[in-house]
Amino acid sequence: MNLKRPTARGQASLDVMDSYVNWRNETRAVAECYRVWRCASVGERGAAFDQYVAALDREERAAGGYRAVLEQRHGVWGRRRT
Repeated sequence: MNLKRPTARGQASLDVMDSYVNWRNETRAVAECYRVWRCASVGERGAAFDQYVAALDREERAAGGYRAVLEQRHGVWGRRRT
């Protein structure tokens, strides 16, 4: 088996894809936690809401990580349009 290391460009693409997939997974987790919270019984709503807020926080961090990778690798959002 002949495995080659990815080129710098290939590694950048992998980093971007990993960050994107992580963000999308966290986005799905937010949707699932929201569904659970919405359907929770009165006695379970507090804990379900806490899980929903935690999922929102994770999604926000993942989105920030994705944005940082894009900025670092591709200069996205680094330039202002005039």
